[in-house]
Amino acid sequence: MEIIDYPNYNERLFVSKLSNGLTVYMQPKKGFNKTTAVLGVNYGSIDSQFILNGQKVVQPAGIAHFLEHKMFDKKDYDVFELFNKTGARSNAFTSFTKTNYLFSTAESVKENLDILLNFVQIPYFTAAKVEREKGIIDQEINMYQNDPDNQAYFETIASLYPDSVLANDIAGTVQTVGSITLADVELAYKTFYRPENMTLFITGKLDPQETLGWIEANQADKPSPEPISLQRLENFERQDQPTIHHRQMNVARPKVTLGLRGTDPVPTGRAGLKYEIALSVMFDLFLSENSVEYDKLYHDEIIDDSFSWEFENERGFHFAVISCDTSEPTILIDRLKAIIKKIPEALPSRTAEFQLQKNELFGNYVEMMDSEEAISGQFDGFIGEPVTIYDEVEILKSLTLADVQAISSDFLKQVVMQAGIIQDH
Repeated sequence: MEIIDYPNYNERLFVSKLSNGLTVYMQPKKGFNKTTAVLGVNYGSIDSQFILNGQKVVQPAGIAHFLEHKMFDKKDYDVFELFNKTGARSNAFTSFTKTNYLFSTAESVKENLDILLNFVQIPYFTAAKVEREKGIIDQEINMYQNDPDNQAYFETIASLYPDSVLANDIAGTVQTVGSITLADVELAYKTFYRPENMTLFITGKLDPQETLGWIEANQADKPSPEPISLQRLENFERQDQPTIHHRQMNVARPKVTLGLRGTDPVPTGRAGLKYEIALSVMFDLFLSENSVEYDKLYHDEIIDDSFSWEFENERGFHFAVISCDTSEPTILIDRLKAIIKKIPEALPSRTAEFQLQKNELFGNYVEMMDSEEAISGQFDGFIGEPVTIYDEVEILKSLTLADVQAISSDFLKQVVMQAGIIQDH
């Protein structure tokens, strides 16, 4: 078992790659009473097209999310009931690039690990259950389609990445979900739900040697799948001219989104994390509540406390989405574009603000270190090297304003922007 030390925080990460390819990461936390485990699959909504054993496969949009739902649907038991009987809380979610299954518990860790591994690694699919699931997911999709914030976000992404898998909602559409067959589900599972394409991260109250023994015993009962040749197809080449997309929905005030698509190559591993943190600091310096730009927009009554931004840096793509409810949608878009345009020349003068922003972010990280849910949420084992919350803090501590300026300059000089407005009928 490999041990990665974080001496500045008196923490250690225990790493073991099992014979079947599953990589297990364990981070014991002294004084914690709960244990959280996340079984991650390197498979998300953008993986609907791939080359398997030399043959191109195109699957319906939303199939990764559909498969996540199907994993809980068993022949003669309910997965949530099994977790509930042990006092554990369980959940799952699908993103653009990952599917995660997790539980948190204060007792019966071994039993819950067995439940987690077994229900994900022992599927039960039938044509009847696939058809029944479609109606359930249709209701979820219709709920999303009636949510203006959800629609504003995903329509902005679609305008940034037209004619690509990113233009599809993670859940797909009623039409694409309706076309999913039992064969589609079985093929997706066999292709991506493989031990070598999965990681298990556990943190909180645990003994690494004992816990690893439980996991090895569980995996010994499971057959290893046949080797495959897999090539993911991620085509995000096309870029359109900037436009403003309009949509009518039942909203009290117009909603504005401004998407910024990065086109420069992004490094992987910790270097990629530095890129992500630097751009997050950049956005905070100009768009957080502490910035003079935010203050000016707020006092001009262009924005309110609904104003927010988020940044995604995932496998093969990265983008930011700024959003706000406003009575002045076109003015807000113009003001935001003007702020973004001046960032490269304004950054060098933000020395004091930069240090304050670093201190605030550091405080947020320290707070997260006391939560096993936050620790597991920050962990990533699919980017070439394991990245923990402690790696993020070390990168933040060493980050300079010159780093932020260099990375921001590369991002902004090639950025593609698309805006959207949702207004009442």
